[in-house]
Amino acid sequence: MVFTPYVVSSLTGERVSVFVLPATQDDLDATVREPKWQTAWNAAYLADASVERFVVKVPDGERIGLGAYQIRGNKAYVYIVYAESAPHSNPTMKPREDRKYYGIGALLLAFGIKYSIDHGCRGDIVFEAKTDRLAEHYEKDFHAIRIPSEHPGGPKRYMLVDEVAWAVFSRFLEEGAE
Repeated sequence: MVFTPYVVSSLTGERVSVFVLPATQDDLDATVREPKWQTAWNAAYLADASVERFVVKVPDGERIGLGAYQIRGNKAYVYIVYAESAPHSNPTMKPREDRKYYGIGALLLAFGIKYSIDHGCRGDIVFEAKTDRLAEHYEKDFHAIRIPSEHPGGPKRYMLVDEVAWAVFSRFLEEGAE
C-alpha cells in the first residue's frame, strides 16, 4: 500500500493527484501576497526549527494547502501546529460550492498521520480547532477525540489515534501505486 495524496475538484467532482513537498521560503512568502491566505506562513511561531512545513501542490505547481508538523512528547505523537487551504479552497473563506478543491484538510490530517508513522510516533496526531465549526467537523466527520487544551481556556484540542487515525489515513492508500 502506498500513500497517494489527492484532493477533489469542485468543478468536476474528480480526484486530482497532488504532491506534498517540503515548503520553500517562496511557498511561505506567497501567503502574504495577493490573494492573501488567512495566516502569514512566514510568521515567527511557524519558523521554529522543530516545525517542518509542507506545501500541497497540484501538478501544474499551484499551491493549494500548507501544513506545519512537530514531533512532541519524546516521539509520542505529531502535533499539527497549523494547517490551511489556499484562499480559493478555504472553507472559512468560501462556501463549498465556490471552492476550487475540497478534501485539503483531510489530506493534511492524513499526511500528519503519515509523518507520525514515518517518525516512529505510531500514527498518532494532535491538533486544535480554530473555530467551533471546525471542532464539530473534526468530531462528526473524523471521530476525533477531544483532549484537554495545553493552556487553560485554550482552543479545543483533538487527537486521532489507532483505528480512528487509520480510517482517515487509509483513504489515501492505494495498492500497487507508485
